[in-house]
Amino acid sequence: MRSLQRLIQGSVLLLTICAAGIGGTFQFGYNLSIISAPMLPIQEFINETWQVRTGQPLPDHLVLLVWSLIVSLYPLGGLFGALLAGPLAIILGRKKSLLLNNIFVVATVTLFGFSHRPGSFEMVMLGRLLLGVSAGVSMNVQPMYLGESAPKELRGAVAMTSVIFTALGIVIGQVVGLR
Repeated sequence: MRSLQRLIQGSVLLLTICAAGIGGTFQFGYNLSIISAPMLPIQEFINETWQVRTGQPLPDHLVLLVWSLIVSLYPLGGLFGALLAGPLAIILGRKKSLLLNNIFVVATVTLFGFSHRPGSFEMVMLGRLLLGVSAGVSMNVQPMYLGESAPKELRGAVAMTSVIFTALGIVIGQVVGLR
């Protein structure tokens, strides 16, 4: 009976690690590395959007500036998310903070998905900022949650699985970005 209980606990812990990892730090690693792959299509989208609005193409240096803003809003959002993570974890608890964090991801997907129809690269910019907030929260709350969910003898190892999921996200992002 005791071995069955340990097997069930181990399975639940493994599922918890995978769910938190895929929903959290994996996304951080993936979004950190995947941004280079769609550079040209996004720059074309920026230029086309500007041309529809003004009737003139955006100069190359300004397209590059907008692209740079899109890229740099992710770490800025990460800073905001990291600052938000502590109070969220204290007020809501670790698990609810991770669940609430998914709102940022859903909002981002919505913004990215609907940005083309209205021709709004600003929606992409806001999406990158919100994605960064999500990454900042998950990079801080996920190790706390996993460390507190694990048995005492496994806490350190379980908390460090967030690093493994980050690395896995980076690798997958690089592989997907290959042409």
